[in-house]
Amino acid sequence: MALIWGALFMYFLIPFQGKTETLKYSKMKFAEALKDSFIKITFHKKAILALILLSATLFIIWWSQAQDHLYNEMHGINTPTQSVNYLAGTIIYAVIIYIAAIGRRAVKLI
Repeated sequence: MALIWGALFMYFLIPFQGKTETLKYSKMKFAEALKDSFIKITFHKKAILALILLSATLFIIWWSQAQDHLYNEMHGINTPTQSVNYLAGTIIYAVIIYIAAIGRRAVKLI
């Protein structure tokens, strides 16, 4: 499931590129390439879909954990262990994919 979600997130984060765009940036420093990559990855139309995907995923995880807690209370199930925080894991996974996409594009521009 994480691979499918990650692939969808990457698809929404990476903008469509033309060959003319890579020729335009033939000689750049890494800091300039990183800055340009950050702007191009963050501010394009498909990035809104990535944000919607992340928001919907976080809402569904939160709702699912709340329903699980309610179910356990209603049926008298006592869980002595703390549940895994899937929200934090999903956010960390999304940030790693985001940074990897920016870094990959910056390396391509150099």
